[in-house]
Amino acid sequence: MENKIILHRGYKGKYLENSLSSFENAIRGNMPFEIDIRISKDGKCFIIHDDNLDRLFNGTGKINEHYSRELETFEYKEDSSQKLCSLNELCGLIKRKNYNNLIFTHIKKLKDIDNVIETLVDYDLSEIIKFFAVDELTLGLIKIIKRNYPEYKAGLHFNDNSKINEEEFKIADFIWADETTKKNITSKLVNTAHRFGKPMYAVSPELIPESIFNKNIGGRWIELMGMNVDGICTDKPYELSEFLKNY
Repeated sequence: MENKIILHRGYKGKYLENSLSSFENAIRGNMPFEIDIRISKDGKCFIIHDDNLDRLFNGTGKINEHYSRELETFEYKEDSSQKLCSLNELCGLIKRKNYNNLIFTHIKKLKDIDNVIETLVDYDLSEIIKFFAVDELTLGLIKIIKRNYPEYKAGLHFNDNSKINEEEFKIADFIWADETTKKNITSKLVNTAHRFGKPMYAVSPELIPESIFNKNIGGRWIELMGMNVDGICTDKPYELSEFLKNY
């Protein structure tokens, strides 16, 4: 299976995370990317990792405590030309640019999935949108997608505490794995996923500050590529690209 670079939070390695500019540049390069979804007080979907505005924007408070008309006015602290991006804006951009690569969509709360699907319904993006949720939410999301929205794909999150469960691998459409304290992504894990025809995507160490692999990120990339993972989600796309060229 082909190794691929997956951009993190739009194109966080070079542009403001989850900003319209980061999406425009990811799409221009036809690069797969990951996004995060939060829901406003009136049920509109916005693309932001944090549950609040404080770190990135010229505003404060939780996303779900603001109405969409308020959220649409907030600007990035680092660049006032960029505002909080809605899922509608991203979908419109995708359709205008005829983008057809993958978008890995991190669902933060299971109750949010209905709002997300309602937003997507007019855009016909089921072939490129892949959903995942992490930790204890991962199986719940897969079950909701399989039951209510079978035209979409949902992935199984695999972390340090996860154990290979073939029944879970069978119902998942792909595996999304990270590691913090040990070599959680192993040849056995990748081979099991591939045996069931499931792509296996790895989270690059720099995305997890506590990861023991941050002392030698390049070395871990080589190990992951040697295991034939199908993609690595990273904030360092240029560095990883050079590794891929030389591997």
